[in-house]
Amino acid sequence: MAEELAYKRKARLRGKNRKVRIAQVYDMGNLRIADHEARRGKEIHKGVRIFDKDAAGNLQTLHDILEAGTYHTSPGHECVRHCPCGKDRLLHKLPYYPDHIENHALMQVIMPVMVRAYYYDSSASIKGKGMHFAAKRTKKYISKNRKRGRIYFAKLDFVKFYHRIDQQKIYNELAKKFGNKGIRYLIWEIVTACDEGLGIGLFPIQPMANYYTGPLCRLVVARFDVWVEIYCDDMVIFGHDPKEIWKAVNFVRDYADNVMCQPLHDNIGMQVIDEKHRLDYVGYQFFTTKTFLRKRMKCKFKQKMHRLKDPIRRYKTATSYKGWVMHCDGFNLWCKVMGMKSFKDLQVPAFNRTDADGKRIMEGTKVSASMLCDREIIFLDAEFGVKSKYNKPATVVQVEERGQKYKFFTNNAKLTQVLQYVADQKAFPFRGTLKRANTSGLPDYVIE
Repeated sequence: MAEELAYKRKARLRGKNRKVRIAQVYDMGNLRIADHEARRGKEIHKGVRIFDKDAAGNLQTLHDILEAGTYHTSPGHECVRHCPCGKDRLLHKLPYYPDHIENHALMQVIMPVMVRAYYYDSSASIKGKGMHFAAKRTKKYISKNRKRGRIYFAKLDFVKFYHRIDQQKIYNELAKKFGNKGIRYLIWEIVTACDEGLGIGLFPIQPMANYYTGPLCRLVVARFDVWVEIYCDDMVIFGHDPKEIWKAVNFVRDYADNVMCQPLHDNIGMQVIDEKHRLDYVGYQFFTTKTFLRKRMKCKFKQKMHRLKDPIRRYKTATSYKGWVMHCDGFNLWCKVMGMKSFKDLQVPAFNRTDADGKRIMEGTKVSASMLCDREIIFLDAEFGVKSKYNKPATVVQVEERGQKYKFFTNNAKLTQVLQYVADQKAFPFRGTLKRANTSGLPDYVIE
Protein backbone atom coordinates (compact mmCIF):
# COMPACT_ATOMS: atom_id res chain seq x y z
CA MET A 1 0.00 0.00 0.00
CA ALA A 2 1.41 3.36 -1.03
CA GLU A 3 2.52 5.65 1.80
CA GLU A 4 0.04 8.43 2.57
CA LEU A 5 1.19 11.87 1.43
CA ALA A 6 1.92 14.42 4.13
CA TYR A 7 -0.57 17.04 2.93
CA LYS A 8 -3.37 14.44 2.76
CA ARG A 9 -2.57 13.26 6.27
CA LYS A 10 -2.71 16.84 7.56
CA ALA A 11 -6.03 17.43 5.80
CA ARG A 12 -7.45 14.28 7.33
CA LEU A 13 -6.40 15.28 10.85
CA ARG A 14 -7.17 18.99 10.54
CA GLY A 15 -9.31 20.27 13.41
CA LYS A 16 -8.47 17.42 15.78
CA ASN A 17 -6.32 17.99 18.84
CA ARG A 18 -3.66 15.31 18.59
CA LYS A 19 -1.87 16.24 21.84
CA VAL A 20 -4.69 14.97 24.09
CA ARG A 21 -4.25 11.28 24.92
CA ILE A 22 -6.11 8.80 27.10
CA ALA A 23 -2.86 8.21 29.05
CA GLN A 24 -3.19 11.74 30.45
CA VAL A 25 -6.57 10.81 31.93
CA TYR A 26 -5.52 7.66 33.81
CA ASP A 27 -2.23 9.13 34.99
CA MET A 28 -2.11 8.62 38.78
CA GLY A 29 -1.26 12.26 39.43
CA ASN A 30 -4.28 13.37 37.42
CA LEU A 31 -6.52 10.85 39.19
CA ARG A 32 -5.42 12.08 42.63
CA ILE A 33 -6.23 15.68 41.67
CA ALA A 34 -9.59 14.52 40.27
CA ASP A 35 -10.32 12.69 43.53
CA HIS A 36 -9.58 15.86 45.50
CA GLU A 37 -11.91 17.92 43.29
CA ALA A 38 -14.69 15.33 43.16
CA ARG A 39 -14.99 14.90 46.93
CA ARG A 40 -15.53 18.59 47.71
CA GLY A 41 -18.62 18.81 49.87
CA LYS A 42 -19.23 15.04 49.59
CA GLU A 43 -17.09 13.64 52.44
CA ILE A 44 -20.17 12.44 54.33
CA HIS A 45 -21.72 10.68 51.32
CA LYS A 46 -21.97 6.91 51.49
CA GLY A 47 -20.09 6.35 48.23
CA VAL A 48 -17.12 8.45 49.40
CA ARG A 49 -16.96 6.62 52.75
CA ILE A 50 -16.96 3.24 51.02
CA PHE A 51 -14.25 4.42 48.62
CA ASP A 52 -12.08 5.70 51.50
CA LYS A 53 -11.93 2.27 53.13
CA ASP A 54 -9.23 1.42 50.57
CA ALA A 55 -8.67 4.70 48.73
CA ALA A 56 -5.27 3.78 47.24
CA GLY A 57 -6.46 0.35 46.06
CA ASN A 58 -9.71 1.71 44.57
CA LEU A 59 -7.83 4.48 42.77
CA GLN A 60 -5.40 1.92 41.37
CA THR A 61 -8.35 -0.22 40.20
CA LEU A 62 -9.84 2.77 38.38
CA HIS A 63 -6.45 3.42 36.79
CA ASP A 64 -6.20 -0.18 35.55
CA ILE A 65 -9.74 -0.16 34.14
CA LEU A 66 -9.14 3.09 32.25
CA GLU A 67 -5.79 1.86 30.96
CA ALA A 68 -7.31 -1.42 29.74
CA GLY A 69 -10.20 0.44 28.03
CA THR A 70 -12.90 -1.54 29.87
CA TYR A 71 -14.42 1.38 31.80
CA HIS A 72 -18.21 1.73 31.71
CA THR A 73 -20.34 4.37 33.41
CA SER A 74 -22.46 2.77 36.11
CA PRO A 75 -26.27 2.99 35.76
CA GLY A 76 -27.58 6.04 37.58
CA HIS A 77 -31.00 7.07 38.81
CA GLU A 78 -33.26 10.05 38.27
CA CYS A 79 -34.40 12.40 41.03
CA VAL A 80 -36.41 15.61 41.10
CA ARG A 81 -35.06 18.69 42.86
CA HIS A 82 -36.93 21.93 43.49
CA CYS A 83 -34.71 24.86 42.48
CA PRO A 84 -34.85 28.38 44.01
CA CYS A 85 -36.08 29.70 40.66
CA GLY A 86 -39.36 27.86 41.26
CA LYS A 87 -38.85 25.05 38.74
CA ASP A 88 -38.50 21.30 39.34
CA ARG A 89 -35.31 19.90 37.78
CA LEU A 90 -34.93 16.25 36.75
CA LEU A 91 -31.37 15.33 37.78
CA HIS A 92 -29.35 12.26 36.83
CA LYS A 93 -27.17 10.97 39.68
CA LEU A 94 -24.32 8.46 39.66
CA PRO A 95 -24.14 6.60 42.98
CA TYR A 96 -20.75 5.00 42.22
CA TYR A 97 -18.09 7.50 43.42
CA PRO A 98 -15.28 6.42 41.00
CA ASP A 99 -17.49 7.62 38.15
CA HIS A 100 -17.21 11.15 39.55
CA ILE A 101 -13.42 10.79 39.71
CA GLU A 102 -13.34 9.66 36.08
CA ASN A 103 -15.50 12.62 35.01
CA HIS A 104 -13.20 15.12 36.72
CA ALA A 105 -10.08 13.38 35.40
CA LEU A 106 -11.38 13.57 31.82
CA MET A 107 -12.44 17.22 32.10
CA GLN A 108 -9.06 18.25 33.54
CA VAL A 109 -7.49 17.00 30.31
CA ILE A 110 -9.97 18.19 27.67
CA MET A 111 -11.32 21.35 29.35
CA PRO A 112 -8.31 23.60 28.47
CA VAL A 113 -8.82 22.65 24.81
CA MET A 114 -12.58 23.17 24.92
CA VAL A 115 -12.32 26.58 26.61
CA ARG A 116 -10.33 27.96 23.68
CA ALA A 117 -13.17 26.94 21.35
CA TYR A 118 -15.97 28.48 23.44
CA TYR A 119 -18.00 31.46 22.31
CA TYR A 120 -16.63 34.29 24.44
CA ASP A 121 -19.99 35.50 25.77
CA SER A 122 -21.06 32.05 26.90
CA SER A 123 -20.79 32.31 30.69
CA ALA A 124 -22.36 29.25 32.32
CA SER A 125 -20.12 26.94 34.40
CA ILE A 126 -16.85 28.40 33.10
CA LYS A 127 -14.07 29.19 35.53
CA GLY A 128 -13.67 32.95 35.87
CA LYS A 129 -17.10 33.61 34.40
CA GLY A 130 -20.68 33.04 35.53
CA MET A 131 -23.75 35.19 36.12
CA HIS A 132 -21.78 38.21 37.26
CA PHE A 133 -19.60 38.05 34.14
CA ALA A 134 -22.73 37.90 31.97
CA ALA A 135 -24.23 40.84 33.86
CA LYS A 136 -21.01 42.82 33.47
CA ARG A 137 -20.91 42.19 29.72
CA THR A 138 -24.56 43.15 29.33
CA LYS A 139 -24.10 46.41 31.25
CA LYS A 140 -21.01 47.22 29.19
CA TYR A 141 -22.86 46.71 25.92
CA ILE A 142 -25.81 48.87 27.03
CA SER A 143 -23.58 51.71 28.27
CA LYS A 144 -21.51 51.74 25.06
CA ASN A 145 -24.42 51.59 22.62
CA ARG A 146 -27.20 53.60 24.27
CA LYS A 147 -25.97 56.81 22.59
CA ARG A 148 -26.22 55.21 19.14
CA GLY A 149 -29.99 54.90 19.42
CA ARG A 150 -32.61 52.56 20.76
CA ILE A 151 -31.43 49.15 21.92
CA TYR A 152 -33.74 46.28 21.04
CA PHE A 153 -33.46 42.71 22.25
CA ALA A 154 -35.13 39.32 21.79
CA LYS A 155 -34.96 36.51 24.34
CA LEU A 156 -34.89 32.91 23.14
CA ASP A 157 -35.19 29.77 25.19
CA PHE A 158 -34.87 26.11 24.15
CA VAL A 159 -37.58 23.66 25.14
CA LYS A 160 -36.06 21.20 27.67
CA PHE A 161 -32.61 21.90 26.25
CA TYR A 162 -30.53 19.25 28.02
CA HIS A 163 -33.18 16.52 27.87
CA ARG A 164 -33.69 17.01 24.11
CA ILE A 165 -30.03 17.20 22.98
CA ASP A 166 -29.30 14.57 20.34
CA GLN A 167 -26.55 12.40 21.82
CA GLN A 168 -25.07 11.51 18.45
CA LYS A 169 -24.92 15.14 17.31
CA ILE A 170 -23.12 16.45 20.39
CA TYR A 171 -20.75 13.49 20.28
CA ASN A 172 -19.94 14.23 16.63
CA GLU A 173 -19.15 17.87 17.50
CA LEU A 174 -16.76 16.80 20.27
CA ALA A 175 -15.23 14.05 18.11
CA LYS A 176 -14.25 16.72 15.57
CA LYS A 177 -12.03 18.26 18.24
CA PHE A 178 -10.52 15.13 19.80
CA GLY A 179 -9.11 12.39 17.59
CA ASN A 180 -7.87 9.96 20.26
CA LYS A 181 -10.02 6.82 20.45
CA GLY A 182 -9.75 6.56 24.23
CA ILE A 183 -10.87 10.17 24.73
CA ARG A 184 -13.75 9.66 22.33
CA TYR A 185 -14.81 6.51 24.15
CA LEU A 186 -14.95 8.29 27.54
CA ILE A 187 -16.91 11.18 26.00
CA TRP A 188 -19.39 8.69 24.55
CA GLU A 189 -19.81 7.05 27.95
CA ILE A 190 -20.73 10.42 29.50
CA VAL A 191 -23.01 11.50 26.67
CA THR A 192 -24.96 8.22 26.74
CA ALA A 193 -25.28 8.02 30.54
CA CYS A 194 -29.02 8.67 30.10
CA ASP A 195 -31.38 6.91 27.73
CA GLU A 196 -31.92 10.15 25.84
CA GLY A 197 -30.53 13.66 26.13
CA LEU A 198 -27.88 14.71 28.62
CA GLY A 199 -28.14 14.06 32.33
CA ILE A 200 -28.35 17.27 34.35
CA GLY A 201 -26.22 16.81 37.44
CA LEU A 202 -23.17 15.26 35.79
CA PHE A 203 -20.06 17.44 36.01
CA PRO A 204 -19.05 17.40 32.28
CA ILE A 205 -22.54 18.07 30.88
CA GLN A 206 -22.57 21.88 31.17
CA PRO A 207 -19.11 22.41 29.57
CA MET A 208 -20.08 20.07 26.72
CA ALA A 209 -23.36 21.93 26.19
CA ASN A 210 -21.47 25.24 26.05
CA TYR A 211 -19.25 23.78 23.35
CA TYR A 212 -22.34 22.53 21.47
CA THR A 213 -23.96 26.00 21.29
CA GLY A 214 -20.76 27.83 20.34
CA PRO A 215 -21.04 27.40 16.53
CA LEU A 216 -24.60 28.74 16.54
CA CYS A 217 -23.63 31.94 18.39
CA ARG A 218 -20.66 32.57 16.08
CA LEU A 219 -22.80 32.13 12.97
CA VAL A 220 -25.42 34.60 14.23
CA VAL A 221 -22.82 37.27 15.07
CA ALA A 222 -21.00 36.77 11.75
CA ARG A 223 -24.10 36.94 9.52
CA PHE A 224 -26.13 39.68 11.19
CA ASP A 225 -25.47 43.08 12.74
CA VAL A 226 -26.35 41.91 16.26
CA TRP A 227 -24.66 40.90 19.50
CA VAL A 228 -25.44 37.61 21.25
CA GLU A 229 -25.24 36.75 24.95
CA ILE A 230 -25.96 33.16 26.08
CA TYR A 231 -26.18 31.57 29.51
CA CYS A 232 -27.03 27.84 29.57
CA ASP A 233 -30.03 27.64 27.23
CA ASP A 234 -31.07 31.31 27.58
CA MET A 235 -30.02 33.41 24.58
CA VAL A 236 -30.42 37.17 24.20
CA ILE A 237 -29.93 38.91 20.85
CA PHE A 238 -29.19 42.67 21.01
CA GLY A 239 -29.23 45.18 18.17
CA HIS A 240 -30.33 48.59 16.93
CA ASP A 241 -32.21 47.43 13.84
CA PRO A 242 -35.39 45.40 14.53
CA LYS A 243 -35.22 43.79 11.08
CA GLU A 244 -31.72 42.46 11.75
CA ILE A 245 -32.83 41.02 15.07
CA TRP A 246 -35.79 39.24 13.48
CA LYS A 247 -33.52 37.84 10.76
CA ALA A 248 -31.22 36.52 13.47
CA VAL A 249 -34.17 35.04 15.40
CA ASN A 250 -35.45 33.24 12.29
CA PHE A 251 -31.96 31.92 11.59
CA VAL A 252 -31.64 30.58 15.13
CA ARG A 253 -35.07 28.95 14.87
CA ASP A 254 -34.18 27.22 11.58
CA TYR A 255 -30.76 26.17 12.88
CA ALA A 256 -32.28 24.75 16.07
CA ASP A 257 -34.93 22.80 14.16
CA ASN A 258 -32.83 21.48 11.27
CA VAL A 259 -29.29 21.15 12.67
CA MET A 260 -29.72 20.71 16.43
CA CYS A 261 -33.20 19.13 16.21
CA GLN A 262 -34.37 21.17 19.19
CA PRO A 263 -37.42 23.44 19.19
CA LEU A 264 -37.58 26.90 20.73
CA HIS A 265 -40.37 28.30 22.88
CA ASP A 266 -42.95 30.17 20.81
CA ASN A 267 -43.16 33.21 23.11
CA ILE A 268 -40.46 35.13 21.23
CA GLY A 269 -40.95 38.87 21.14
CA MET A 270 -38.88 41.99 20.68
CA GLN A 271 -38.59 44.62 23.38
CA VAL A 272 -36.66 47.82 23.98
CA ILE A 273 -34.27 48.81 26.76
CA ASP A 274 -34.63 52.34 28.09
CA GLU A 275 -35.21 54.11 31.42
CA LYS A 276 -38.65 52.49 31.85
CA HIS A 277 -38.40 49.18 29.97
CA ARG A 278 -35.99 46.54 31.24
CA LEU A 279 -34.22 43.35 30.30
CA ASP A 280 -34.64 40.57 32.88
CA TYR A 281 -31.57 38.36 32.57
CA VAL A 282 -29.22 36.35 34.86
CA GLY A 283 -30.93 37.56 38.02
CA TYR A 284 -30.86 41.30 37.23
CA GLN A 285 -33.08 43.92 35.62
CA PHE A 286 -31.10 46.04 33.15
CA PHE A 287 -32.15 49.58 32.25
CA THR A 288 -30.13 52.07 30.21
CA THR A 289 -28.83 53.97 33.25
CA LYS A 290 -29.31 51.54 36.16
CA THR A 291 -29.36 47.88 37.11
CA PHE A 292 -31.60 46.38 39.77
CA LEU A 293 -31.96 42.98 41.37
CA ARG A 294 -34.66 40.70 40.00
CA LYS A 295 -38.00 41.21 41.73
CA ARG A 296 -38.31 37.58 42.83
CA MET A 297 -34.87 37.71 44.45
CA LYS A 298 -35.74 40.96 46.25
CA CYS A 299 -38.83 39.37 47.79
CA LYS A 300 -36.92 36.27 48.90
CA PHE A 301 -34.17 38.41 50.40
CA LYS A 302 -36.70 40.39 52.44
CA GLN A 303 -38.59 37.28 53.56
CA LYS A 304 -35.47 35.41 54.69
CA MET A 305 -34.02 38.33 56.63
CA HIS A 306 -37.37 38.98 58.27
CA ARG A 307 -37.79 35.33 59.25
CA LEU A 308 -34.27 34.65 60.55
CA LYS A 309 -33.53 35.74 64.10
CA ASP A 310 -30.31 33.82 64.83
CA PRO A 311 -27.45 36.33 64.23
CA ILE A 312 -25.07 33.69 62.80
CA ARG A 313 -27.56 32.33 60.26
CA ARG A 314 -28.68 35.86 59.51
CA TYR A 315 -25.08 36.91 58.79
CA LYS A 316 -24.47 33.93 56.45
CA THR A 317 -27.68 34.58 54.52
CA ALA A 318 -26.97 38.29 54.21
CA THR A 319 -23.43 37.57 52.97
CA SER A 320 -24.74 35.37 50.15
CA TYR A 321 -27.17 38.06 49.01
CA LYS A 322 -24.54 40.75 49.31
CA GLY A 323 -22.68 39.08 46.45
CA TRP A 324 -25.71 39.79 44.26
CA VAL A 325 -26.50 43.28 45.54
CA MET A 326 -22.95 44.61 45.18
CA HIS A 327 -23.01 44.02 41.39
CA CYS A 328 -26.02 46.26 40.81
CA ASP A 329 -27.54 49.51 42.07
CA GLY A 330 -28.82 47.84 45.23
CA PHE A 331 -27.29 49.86 48.06
CA ASN A 332 -30.64 51.37 49.08
CA LEU A 333 -32.22 47.91 49.04
CA TRP A 334 -29.44 46.57 51.26
CA CYS A 335 -29.86 49.44 53.75
CA LYS A 336 -33.63 49.00 53.85
CA VAL A 337 -33.59 45.21 54.37
CA MET A 338 -30.72 45.24 56.87
CA GLY A 339 -32.16 48.20 58.77
CA MET A 340 -29.07 50.30 58.17
CA LYS A 341 -29.59 54.00 58.93
CA SER A 342 -28.10 56.83 56.95
CA PHE A 343 -25.76 59.36 58.54
CA LYS A 344 -28.49 62.04 58.38
CA ASP A 345 -30.84 59.84 60.41
CA LEU A 346 -28.29 59.56 63.22
CA GLN A 347 -28.42 63.33 63.86
CA VAL A 348 -24.81 63.49 65.02
CA PRO A 349 -23.96 66.91 66.47
CA ALA A 350 -21.06 68.88 65.06
CA PHE A 351 -17.82 68.33 67.00
CA ASN A 352 -14.79 70.59 66.91
CA ARG A 353 -11.71 68.68 65.88
CA THR A 354 -8.74 69.32 68.16
CA ASP A 355 -5.15 68.13 68.36
CA ALA A 356 -3.31 66.69 71.39
CA ASP A 357 -2.81 70.17 72.86
CA GLY A 358 -6.50 71.05 72.54
CA LYS A 359 -5.96 73.39 69.59
CA ARG A 360 -8.58 73.43 66.85
CA ILE A 361 -7.75 71.66 63.58
CA MET A 362 -8.72 73.92 60.71
CA GLU A 363 -10.38 72.49 57.62
CA GLY A 364 -8.86 73.12 54.21
CA THR A 365 -5.95 72.25 51.96
CA LYS A 366 -2.57 73.08 53.44
CA VAL A 367 -0.65 75.55 51.27
CA SER A 368 2.15 78.09 51.67
CA ALA A 369 1.38 81.75 52.32
CA SER A 370 3.27 82.81 49.18
CA MET A 371 0.70 80.95 47.02
CA LEU A 372 -2.06 83.27 48.27
CA CYS A 373 -0.20 86.54 47.80
CA ASP A 374 -1.70 89.38 45.73
CA ARG A 375 -5.13 87.67 45.59
CA GLU A 376 -8.28 88.84 47.29
CA ILE A 377 -9.33 86.12 49.69
CA ILE A 378 -11.67 85.66 52.64
CA PHE A 379 -10.00 85.22 56.02
CA LEU A 380 -12.29 82.79 57.87
CA ASP A 381 -10.54 82.09 61.18
CA ALA A 382 -7.20 81.75 62.95
CA GLU A 383 -5.83 79.51 65.70
CA PHE A 384 -2.89 80.81 67.75
CA GLY A 385 -0.11 79.00 69.53
CA VAL A 386 -0.22 75.83 67.48
CA LYS A 387 2.94 73.71 67.70
CA SER A 388 4.59 73.50 64.27
CA LYS A 389 6.81 70.73 62.96
CA TYR A 390 9.80 72.71 64.31
CA ASN A 391 8.24 72.58 67.83
CA LYS A 392 7.74 76.34 67.77
CA PRO A 393 4.46 78.19 68.31
CA ALA A 394 2.78 79.26 65.07
CA THR A 395 -0.54 80.60 63.84
CA VAL A 396 -2.84 78.62 61.53
CA VAL A 397 -4.86 80.84 59.23
CA GLN A 398 -7.96 79.51 57.44
CA VAL A 399 -8.93 81.28 54.23
CA GLU A 400 -11.36 80.77 51.34
CA GLU A 401 -11.06 81.56 47.64
CA ARG A 402 -13.85 80.82 45.13
CA GLY A 403 -15.50 78.36 47.50
CA GLN A 404 -12.30 76.39 48.15
CA LYS A 405 -10.90 76.37 51.69
CA TYR A 406 -7.15 76.63 52.39
CA LYS A 407 -4.96 76.97 55.47
CA PHE A 408 -1.37 78.06 55.99
CA PHE A 409 1.05 78.27 58.94
CA THR A 410 2.86 81.46 59.86
CA ASN A 411 5.10 82.61 62.68
CA ASN A 412 5.32 86.19 61.37
CA ALA A 413 4.97 88.50 64.39
CA LYS A 414 3.26 91.40 62.58
CA LEU A 415 0.72 89.17 60.84
CA THR A 416 0.00 87.34 64.08
CA GLN A 417 -0.61 90.65 65.93
CA VAL A 418 -3.04 91.78 63.23
CA LEU A 419 -4.98 88.51 63.29
CA GLN A 420 -5.05 88.51 67.10
CA TYR A 421 -6.57 91.99 67.06
CA VAL A 422 -9.23 90.85 64.54
CA ALA A 423 -10.01 87.82 66.70
CA ASP A 424 -10.38 89.98 69.82
CA GLN A 425 -12.79 92.24 67.94
CA LYS A 426 -14.69 89.11 66.70
CA ALA A 427 -14.40 90.43 63.15
CA PHE A 428 -13.88 87.07 61.39
CA PRO A 429 -14.59 86.50 58.54
CA PHE A 430 -13.36 89.47 56.48
CA ARG A 431 -12.04 90.14 52.99
CA GLY A 432 -8.48 91.17 52.33
CA THR A 433 -5.39 90.76 50.17
CA LEU A 434 -2.21 89.17 51.48
CA LYS A 435 0.88 91.16 50.46
CA ARG A 436 4.58 90.49 50.75
CA ALA A 437 6.23 93.45 52.53
CA ASN A 438 9.88 92.79 51.60
CA THR A 439 11.65 90.68 48.97
CA SER A 440 14.96 89.94 50.73
CA GLY A 441 15.50 87.71 53.75
CA LEU A 442 12.56 86.18 55.58
CA PRO A 443 9.18 87.16 54.04
CA ASP A 444 7.09 89.66 55.93
CA TYR A 445 3.34 89.51 55.15
CA VAL A 446 0.75 92.21 55.64
CA ILE A 447 -2.98 92.34 54.93
CA GLU A 448 -4.47 95.18 52.91
